[in-house]
Amino acid sequence: MANPYPILAMPPAQPAVGWRQPHLPHGPPTARLARPGGWLRFEIGWLQPDQAVKNLETVVSLLQAGTGALEECSRLISQCLLEVNCAWAGGDRGRAPPVELTRFVRARLRQVDELVSQSRFHGRGLLDGQSGVAGLGAGVVFIRGGPNTSNSPPEGFEVRILGFPSRASIMGGVTVHEDWLRAEREIFLAEGENYIRYIPQFGETVEHFLARLQDTVVRAGLDLEVGLTRQRRLIVRHNQYGSQFKFKGSSRATPLLSKRPGKVEWSRRGRDIHGTLDGESAFGIGRMLVGYLDNTRTSELAVLWRGGPLEDGRNGTIHVAQNGLLFQDGDNSERPLVRLTLPALQTWNLGRWVETRSGYHSLADVRAATWPEVQDTLNVLFAVSCELDDWRERMQGWVKRYQNQALTYLRRRPGGDGRPLLSEQRASEAEEMAKVLRHAIQAGPGGIG
Repeated sequence: MANPYPILAMPPAQPAVGWRQPHLPHGPPTARLARPGGWLRFEIGWLQPDQAVKNLETVVSLLQAGTGALEECSRLISQCLLEVNCAWAGGDRGRAPPVELTRFVRARLRQVDELVSQSRFHGRGLLDGQSGVAGLGAGVVFIRGGPNTSNSPPEGFEVRILGFPSRASIMGGVTVHEDWLRAEREIFLAEGENYIRYIPQFGETVEHFLARLQDTVVRAGLDLEVGLTRQRRLIVRHNQYGSQFKFKGSSRATPLLSKRPGKVEWSRRGRDIHGTLDGESAFGIGRMLVGYLDNTRTSELAVLWRGGPLEDGRNGTIHVAQNGLLFQDGDNSERPLVRLTLPALQTWNLGRWVETRSGYHSLADVRAATWPEVQDTLNVLFAVSCELDDWRERMQGWVKRYQNQALTYLRRRPGGDGRPLLSEQRASEAEEMAKVLRHAIQAGPGGIG
């Protein structure tokens, strides 16, 4: 059976630029985690064991880079929290809060945003929540997602195509044969400012006529395709699907192209795709189906129909992870999809759920011009600090989980000769590396740079 899922690839995994490798308090230099090669792939039931392990190693390296940035963000927020708490506890309520307090907090928050924008893994933003919308489709192709696109369930979102797209076209009124070609004096086609006037050559066959007409169209820069229908009528189609494309044309002396000889006709309008995304409304742009902004789950989700009927008349599906990773950690088709969602740590997104009397919408709005504002700033900073602690524990748990999963998989999975893929010596070395990594994580900020 053909594999219904394409490969979702990322560049070879390496630590993010600007971030140090984890500090290893014990063990020789050879105990460092090796840089994993290969690609991050998701392919139901088709991954080789070594590729599954490379996927796990890639994810661990990526999470380590994100964890380092998360630790630094947490440190900056802790500095703000300490400074604001000291000002609130020892301040004189009869006077305005010190101006330096707002400047200090603002400077640290700018550092947080800069840190988030610089936290990248081979060009992929890890903690910005924007470039990390990942998707994988069956029957359709994932194009993009928006900041409000929801994570799909394990079975994915259903993509129901209710009307397939079509292309603008002009169809002739008669069957094409050499007698009509000898009688025709000029074929005219125009798209925008580009046009052609093609004169059929004496004695040319239908095949030569079509080939030379198509070559003339291409050289003139018209985005059109020339061909014959099943009834062997001349048809000219636009190469792009959708309702926004149009062109015009005519045949001067015969109805080869225009129904009435010499009359310039506009193309029949194409049609945009029509359908729904997970049952929610969507609009079509050519072959692309896009969820409306106010959709609950599929806001700004865009998928592309490549052409042809869907397999066995079934609807398409699309897996989506918001700022996440889609990968396969083994060759078990019963559990094909692993999804990790990373946080979006820009200050405008942190603390949005905290209600304050000062009307702050997020951490980016905090200020300390009055004592009520100082108190609200303190509350927001405390809530954000707890939020970051929760994400840090989650990401550290992921690192340990996938490292251990790779080790278990290597030790238990037999190779072609029936022996484990990982020898006892290599397994021992790998387990030692895992212990060193866990020790570095438990050491806290001093253990991970």
